[in-house]
Amino acid sequence: MNGILENYFGFAVTMWIQDLSIFLSKNSLSIAQYSLVLNVLIYFSMNGAQIFETFVFVPRWASGNLSNLRILNTEIKSANLKYFWILFHSIHEIIFLVSLLFCYPIEGIGYRLLILFIFHMAVRVWTVVYFAGKIIRFQFLAKTDGYHSLEGTNEIKTWVILNYFRVSIYIGISILMIPLAIKILKVNG
Repeated sequence: MNGILENYFGFAVTMWIQDLSIFLSKNSLSIAQYSLVLNVLIYFSMNGAQIFETFVFVPRWASGNLSNLRILNTEIKSANLKYFWILFHSIHEIIFLVSLLFCYPIEGIGYRLLILFIFHMAVRVWTVVYFAGKIIRFQFLAKTDGYHSLEGTNEIKTWVILNYFRVSIYIGISILMIPLAIKILKVNG
């Protein structure tokens, strides 16, 4: 009896994979178009959130005022954006990979999108390694009263300046994706 179930399961999986393969091959251009346009839209949504965070939220906690620095203290009522950014970035990375996978064979789009993806991932790694690490450190220091040193203030100012640069790169990548989205929407298949 066990062998029959295993054979049936194997057959069902094989048929499902075959059906999925047929569906993807028939709809690859549509998937490429929708995923790239969705990728651009999500990128601009993230840019909007980053711009808001950079110009409204960051200057407040980076002002050097201890009570404003405590905005980052996650043990009290504060603005903990960690879960928002983890979820948003995860969804965006999946959609970016799908659009790259389906757009890569399309001449004039795939290679350019790959280059943008490489830049995107380089900045993402920089974000995780430097910016997230520093924010975690700043959150820890927000719990203490003794963070008024010149070194701490300079560290925050450096973070803020580099954050402007980082956000500008992300905006640049998303702007460079617009012509690719327009070009793929003009492709008829």
